Amino acid sequence: MTAPRHDAFDDLVLRHVATALGVATADVDPGADLAGLGLGSVQVLALLGDLEDALGVDLDLEAVVDNPTPRALAAHLRSVVDVPGTAA
Repeated sequence: MTAPRHDAFDDLVLRHVATALGVATADVDPGADLAGLGLGSVQVLALLGDLEDALGVDLDLEAVVDNPTPRALAAHLRSVVDVPGTAA
């Protein structure tokens, strides 16, 4: 089985989660629950703010509640950010 492909959204989320945790990006399991990784509510809100700033979109806490892993959050961000050339 091959490893899932990472893209810019995966990398962005992993970098920001790693920064919030004070660890290297490689130490963040993309499939792990954010709470299980050690992110508390204050850190999650800061993470959302950082992602909003980086992407120029508005996010609410539901983004993390509904997408509780870095991989799921990256997939959600892909769906809400208008990326040129991806429209059908």
